[in-house]
Amino acid sequence: METLMILFQIILAILIVLIVLVNVTKGSEYGAVFRGAEVIFGGAGPTSFLNKVTMFLVVLFFLNSLLLTKVSSQKHKISLPDKPAPTKEAPKTPPVPTPLPIPPKEVPGKAPTN
Repeated sequence: METLMILFQIILAILIVLIVLVNVTKGSEYGAVFRGAEVIFGGAGPTSFLNKVTMFLVVLFFLNSLLLTKVSSQKHKISLPDKPAPTKEAPKTPPVPTPLPIPPKEVPGKAPTN
């Protein structure tokens, strides 16, 4: 489905570019392509029709962009576990350190006794 939406997005983009390039303003000359455009589209010429088509394509492009974003974010969503894995419980009372033996003090002038 995502691939079809991307393909649709590309087609919409190309159509929007083409419609905008073909669209003529009031001050420009129609050229050979739009000589009889007043007869087909009415007195305003093709500008009104092309503006409506352009807006419709832009709205479709925008909505398709939003849908693509939603589909892509759902596809690449990271799932976190509900609860952390149980760990080994810490002892309730801290262990009592064993005292280190204190060596006997040497008195100057006296030989150590064994």
